[in-house]
Amino acid sequence: MSFTKSVDCYEFYERAKKGQKVTQDDWDLMTIPMKAMELKQKYNLDFKGEFVPTDKDMMENLFKAGFDMLLECGIFCTDTSRVVKYTEDEMWDAINNVQKKFTLGTGRDAVEVKKRKVGDKRKPIVQGGPTGSPISEDMFLPVHMSYALEKEVDTIVNGVMMTVRGRPPIPKSPYEVLAAKTEARLIKTAAAMAGRPGMGI
Repeated sequence: MSFTKSVDCYEFYERAKKGQKVTQDDWDLMTIPMKAMELKQKYNLDFKGEFVPTDKDMMENLFKAGFDMLLECGIFCTDTSRVVKYTEDEMWDAINNVQKKFTLGTGRDAVEVKKRKVGDKRKPIVQGGPTGSPISEDMFLPVHMSYALEKEVDTIVNGVMMTVRGRPPIPKSPYEVLAAKTEARLIKTAAAMAGRPGMGI
């Protein structure tokens, strides 16, 4: 029996420095679309108008196509313009050893996220929020509070501040750090004002 070492962030970092060099245009416009078309034909993928396929054979073929896509193409690291590749054993190790459950939030606002199966009758976790959308400074707190007030929403997936102290949060500048800290503080404040101080974000 062979032992496969899990690929952690440090290994990803090393591979992102040494992988095949490609341009983002080649990746976005050639590599991924061409492989997607090839796999669509190989696995006869046709959803027939269904947004989420429910046919078991189609679901199996979709999984196989996704697996092949990752195995053959890898992941493009935009910071280094290199491709990070995984072996088949590493991919199966990640699939078979996924965390079965974890907790988001604290106290009475905590929710337990559990692995669900196809057709699972248990209610899924609802993550609400503007999810990466740009939001002005003056509307940031009220927008997130509006999600926290919705009882169906279990955790917040936050938006991003367009400015902080009136300045754009330029990457690798002090304002980027300030924006991240301010976002976290304002979202926690919004959740507390909604009566859910331990809500996960």
